[in-house]
Amino acid sequence: MTARLWDVIGLRKWGYVLSLLVTVPGLIVLVLNVANGHGALNWGIDFTGGNFLHLKIERAFDTGQVREVVDRFATGQSVIQKTGQEAFIRTRPLTAQAKTQLLAALRERFGTVTVLREDQVGPKVGQELRSLAITSVIIGLALQVVYVSYRFKSIRYALSADVALVHDLLVVVGVFAMTRKEVNSSFVAVLLTVLGYSMHDTIVVFDRIRENLALRTREAYDRLVNRSLLEALVRSVNTSLTAILAIAAVYFFGGVTIRDFSFGLMVGILTGTYSSTFIATALVVDWTHWADRRAGRVQAIPEEAAPPVVASQAPALESAGAPNGAVRAAGAPPRRRRSRRR
Repeated sequence: MTARLWDVIGLRKWGYVLSLLVTVPGLIVLVLNVANGHGALNWGIDFTGGNFLHLKIERAFDTGQVREVVDRFATGQSVIQKTGQEAFIRTRPLTAQAKTQLLAALRERFGTVTVLREDQVGPKVGQELRSLAITSVIIGLALQVVYVSYRFKSIRYALSADVALVHDLLVVVGVFAMTRKEVNSSFVAVLLTVLGYSMHDTIVVFDRIRENLALRTREAYDRLVNRSLLEALVRSVNTSLTAILAIAAVYFFGGVTIRDFSFGLMVGILTGTYSSTFIATALVVDWTHWADRRAGRVQAIPEEAAPPVVASQAPALESAGAPNGAVRAAGAPPRRRRSRRR
């Protein structure tokens, strides 16, 4: 029962099912959002454009008080910064009437409010960020294919890692689509961080597999990979748990402006640790099995998996011409050689 419980590779098909249960709903939500005209994601002001206000407020204030007023007129997460008695406010696009009402509400709350600067930020910056993000992801995936293929002398490791990375990206994007978290410029940093973290965790597992392949050449490939995975699992879980705890502290105590960023990092680290085990490593095992079947190769059978032979079968093996090693393995006592004396 214990051996079956820790047979992670033996449960890899259930890992595939779990991945589908996580990624497919997110993709469905993305399609439904586009069909309903709401946008695939909840794009922030960095992608949609909006208004920028530079205000001077005479009365003492903090960003939380200003946000309470701004959120009544600007839906979504606004960016509010404070320097001395000056406030910098970035909101989603406001109509002229909404902007007038916002300034009136601020003056009602804080007294004298002077507009030092007022600009309209277009969505062009968002389009550039979107293009750069897509380009960065594609270049990163291509470069890691080259590196991993060279490092492990096989393209199956690289492509399996790429599938795991795409899985991680789909999970993060799907979760943001389902929760309607705001997607801004920090979301690009989340995606790139998730790619780097997931790739690092996958490489650690692959490297342990490569080391064990050189040490245990007679062990079945499934058991070798499972052993390598368990050897690296504690390290992966401890590293991920430490990172998630630190980011969770930022999520709860770091303020509203970086809450979505912290949320994306926690989701990405969690799915990156999962995909290294149940996606990347599992795909390498299935690909290896498929290549062996296609080439007509038979994998090595571990010694403990060989069918037992009782001791009563030893004379039959010996009479059939079996080697002494096989007879001894079957349970027959070794024969002693008599020394001849002259």
